[in-house]
Formats: sequence, C-alpha cells, structure tokens
Amino acid sequence: MNINKSKQFNFLLFIVLFAILVRFYYLQIYQYKKYDYQAGLNSIRKINQNAPRGIIYDRLGLPLVDNRPIYDIALIPFDITSDFNYKIISKELSISVEKIKNIVKKNKTSFNRFRPQILKRHVNFQTRSKLEEFKLELPGVFFKEFPARMYPNSARLTHVLGYLRTIKDYSPENELNYKVGDVYGFSGIERVYEQSLRGRDGTKYHLIDIYGIDHGINEKNPGFPSIPGKALNLTINSELQSFIEGLFNEKIGSVICMNPLNGEVLAYLSSPDYDLNSFVGPVPIEIWDSWNQDKNRPLLNRVIQGLYPPGSTMKIIGAALALEDNIVDPYWEIKCNGEYKFGDRIFHCWNENGHNNVNMKKAIKESCNVYFYHLMQKLSFKDWAEMAIDFGFGSKTNLDLYGEKKGLIPNREYMNKKYGKYGWAKGNLLTFIIGQGDILVTPLQVVQMMNLIAGGGFSFEPKLNVKNSSKKIEVSLRSQTLDFLEDSLWEVVNGTNGTGSLANVEGGKVYGKTGTAQNPHGEDHSWFAGYIEINKQTLVTLAVLVEHGGNGSVEAASISNKIFNFIVKNDL
Repeated sequence: MNINKSKQFNFLLFIVLFAILVRFYYLQIYQYKKYDYQAGLNSIRKINQNAPRGIIYDRLGLPLVDNRPIYDIALIPFDITSDFNYKIISKELSISVEKIKNIVKKNKTSFNRFRPQILKRHVNFQTRSKLEEFKLELPGVFFKEFPARMYPNSARLTHVLGYLRTIKDYSPENELNYKVGDVYGFSGIERVYEQSLRGRDGTKYHLIDIYGIDHGINEKNPGFPSIPGKALNLTINSELQSFIEGLFNEKIGSVICMNPLNGEVLAYLSSPDYDLNSFVGPVPIEIWDSWNQDKNRPLLNRVIQGLYPPGSTMKIIGAALALEDNIVDPYWEIKCNGEYKFGDRIFHCWNENGHNNVNMKKAIKESCNVYFYHLMQKLSFKDWAEMAIDFGFGSKTNLDLYGEKKGLIPNREYMNKKYGKYGWAKGNLLTFIIGQGDILVTPLQVVQMMNLIAGGGFSFEPKLNVKNSSKKIEVSLRSQTLDFLEDSLWEVVNGTNGTGSLANVEGGKVYGKTGTAQNPHGEDHSWFAGYIEINKQTLVTLAVLVEHGGNGSVEAASISNKIFNFIVKNDL
C-alpha cells in the first residue's frame, strides 16, 4: 500500500515537473520573441522627432529662412531617483530646485508618471552640452530636438515671411496631426504654405535602464525618421528687397515692385516691421504684446492691409474714362487760375497760382486739380466707379497672403447709405476724381493699375510663389487710350514741369504718376506709382507710399529714383 502511494506521488510529481518544463519551454523558447519585445517595452521610451520645416529661398536660390536646432528639455517623473542632481539642472536652466521637485512630486504617482514633463523650451546647444556632461546624475532627463527658424539673409521681408506660434490645444481630427507644443505658421508665407512647409514628424525609441539612464536609440526598433518640409522658392529678389528696406529706416509706408508681364512680386516692404531674429522658436507673448502696443503698428501689413486715399494717382481713371467714351478729346482745354468754384464752395488746385491753359496731357503731367474738377462734371458717377473697378480697385488682387483688404470705391448706393439720399451732392465727386474723400485703396491695387498700363492693357494676378500660375487680368481699353496714358506718364517724369521729375534715371525709360493724399491725422501721405523699361527687355513696376511724407513729387518720387537706379545698375 505504501509502495503504491509512493508511486502515485512520484507520478504526480513527474506530471507537475513536466508541466513546468513544458511551460518553461513555451515561455522561454517558443514565445521568446513576443515576451522579449514586451519586456523591452518596459525599458523603451518613445520620443517624437520634429520635422524640420521647409527652407524658403528667394528667386536667386538664396535662403531667406532656414532651420537651426534648439532643444526642449524634459523629464520622465517615474525615472527620477533619489540620486537625481537637482542643483545642476536648476543652475543651467535657471529654474528653482523647489519648482523641479514639485513637478516630479505632482506627476510621479499620477497617470502622467511616464509622460515627458517639459522643464524648459528652446534652449541652445551649449546648455544641452553642459547637461550631457552630468548625464549619469540626471536619470529621466532627455532632450527633444526642435528645428527653430533662422534668417540668414540681410533682407528681413518680415510681412511676407511671417512667424510661428505654438499649438496650445488641438483636435485629433486636424489633418496635419498637430500635438500640443507643436509650432505652426501663424502669418505670412509660413501660414499660407503651412501644409507643404511643415513636413512629417518622426519617432525614435530610446533604451532606458532601471535607473532611468538613457542609453540611446534601440537598434532593434529605432523608429522612423522625420521627413523635412518641402522647400519653397519665392519671386522676391532679396538684393533689391534689402536695398529698399535700407531706404525706409525711420520711415513709415510701403513699397511693392512687380513684373507686370507675369505677376511676380520682386520686392515687398511694409514699414515699420519687426525683427524675426529677436527671438528663438515661436514668438514669445511679451514680444507679441509689445508689437500690438506700438503706435506705429508694425504688425500691419501695409501693402495689402493699409487703406489710403490714392491722391492724384487716381486721375488716371478719370482720364481713361473720358477718352474711352469720347467725352472729351486730349486737346480739350480749361484755364486753371488755382481754384474752382462749385456752388458756394471753393475747390483749390495744389498750385495756388494755377496752371494757366491746360489740356489733358498737361493736367496729368503737372497734376492740375482744376482740370479734373471740370472733367468730373462731364463724367457719369456710375461709369467712373465701374472704370475704377475695371482697373482692380475695390476688390482683392488674390496675392498669396492672408488678410488682403478690398478697399473702397464709392458708388451711388454707398453714398446714399452713408450720407442719405440728400446728404451728398456732385461736389463730393470732385474729391473722388483726384483720389480723395471716401476712396480707399491698398498700395498693391495702385501697382496693379500701373501693371495694366505697362502691359498694354493686360497683366497677371500677383504672386509670391514661383511655382504658382497667375491668372491673366485685362482692362478693356482701346490702344489709343492706353498709348495716351503711357505718353502722359512719360511726361510726368520726363516733361518740363512734370511732377515726377525726381524719379527720372539714366539707363532706362521711367513712367509714373505722383500723388499727395490728405491725412486728417497729420502731414499728407506721399505717393509715386510707375514703371521703368530697360532696353525693351526689363519691365518693373512699383508703388511707393510714404506716410506723412508730404508732397508726392518729393519724398516718394525721390525714393523711386533710388530704386530705379538700383534696378538699372544691378541689371535686375
């Protein structure tokens, strides 16, 4: 009986040991890869790798915006041990020991104990290197590389390039898979082409030992690399841009230069601007606040958002309508004695002594207000407004930047709504034909008017991206009308007593129109709009606006002269 019990016990023991052996084989050999991988997960940290944004170049292939590495420093609360050297990291990051300990204590026993907690964003390589020297004393600390923007070109081009901001919250449905802390293009080209400039983030898997020490990338499962954003080539000539920026030190206003035959924007200035190199990474809130509080409004993109009376540049519209509809011929004359009486009001010419006998070409050349007061009495308000719209005023130009304003071309409906049916009279129209009163335009719209004349009645919508195709635009005018307008613009710059003579240069044929826009808040604004033709091969249009610049025949025309000279000398 005892022998049988002994055999039964031995058999039972054999069965148990055999089962253990089978289980051992199953776990240690057959399922080795599975459990080895799962065990590895306990010592692997997933680290997101930010994709470098696409580099932005000018038309010559010179970089306007590039990337440089900066770092976010974070820690994993679970990995912080009693040997952690708080003093070193406190010293290098200028964060109190108490604050770091509170971050660890708060998260070490919570759901966030395995999640990276950012200690400091956007530190430089030198700071990272110093902390790397104490790697063994800082278990749980790791560095996340962040490709920050840098601006290697002397051309600032601030309002075109734009700046970045940080994602503070996000929706899982967003198509670019943003995460909290990611940066994105908030303004300018950075915003318009965010989808292509952004790239795709990657992932790295690092090995972490039981002491929280990072031993580098896991060779068995390294992750996948980030994919840089696509490069972007702009139509801007950075040499011309840099030169124009230098002309506007301490000045407020804007300049836009274009090729009217393809719509390419060659230079784009809104002044004052702001220094994109004044901060690292996304714009800090204190800098953002200082920009917003600046009375000179550096955030305002004056080229497409600044709304101004166009002054005498608008006289071209009245002349075009009169000729096109055969209301008067170019030889129709009036006598200017310096003022024009309408009802009980006196409207003055800028020349108090008058221009004597004036025909249309002389009126444009010498910018005679009285001639155009007389002319407006013969024009239809409706037809004048439609002609202005045909030239592109009152609507967006569709430049590839956000925030463009349409401006305002008043018509009868607008006037009735604003002033009441009997609250305005034909006297208001006298101010419209010389570009004053309720009219508001952007500098880009003014240069588009010049594009249409320089291009013989057609041009293209403006663009900043070289690869974009531009839609053709036209103004339906007879060739005789366009020829007359061009001849008149030539006389403004080259004729005797022409108001734009200061814009003239050697080596090119300059055409243009000056303008002085009344400003209720101070000195008048100064305008010059025109173009230069060089050897019938190069054609560049421009519009220059100097706020509080006074007479357009001086300040804006003088700046235009310098720009045209630069174009001639540098064979642009």
